[in-house]
Amino acid sequence: MGNKTRGLTLKAVLDTYPLMIFFKNEKGAEEVQRVLDGVERGEIEGLVSTLTLSEVFYILARFRGVDFAETVLKYVEVNLRSISVSEGIARKGGEFKFKYGGGLPLADAIIAATASEEKAVLISGEEHFGRVKEIEVKSPGEFFR
Repeated sequence: MGNKTRGLTLKAVLDTYPLMIFFKNEKGAEEVQRVLDGVERGEIEGLVSTLTLSEVFYILARFRGVDFAETVLKYVEVNLRSISVSEGIARKGGEFKFKYGGGLPLADAIIAATASEEKAVLISGEEHFGRVKEIEVKSPGEFFR
C-alpha cells in the first residue's frame, strides 16, 4: 500500500513511542524526523491521541524537566491534530483491551482505537500493537516503504 493514493494525504496517528525516540534523540530518531517532516510539508495528516499528550508530558518532564516537556507539547500541538477520547473511541478501546487482553495497556488500546476511528495508520514501534488486527501499524522506518 502506498502512502499517497490518488492525491489523498495519508492519515497517521503517532503513538508515544516514536515521539519519545525523537525528543529523547534515541536510536531511530532520524526515521521519526522523516515522518514529522512529512507532516510539516502537508504530505501526512499527523494525529495524536490526547492520552499521548499526557504520556509525552509525564515522560519528558521526568527526563529533562517541566520546561522541556512544555516546549515539546507546544510543538506537538502546533504540528499534530489532537484527537480527544470520544465515547466511540473509549468504547472501542475497551473492546480492544478485552479482545487482546494482557500485554496491551489500556492507554495503548485507546490509542489503537483512535487510529481505528480515524481510519489512520498507527505509527509505533511497540510490538503489542501488532496483535490489534483492526488497524494498520507501521514503525517509523516502515512508514515510507
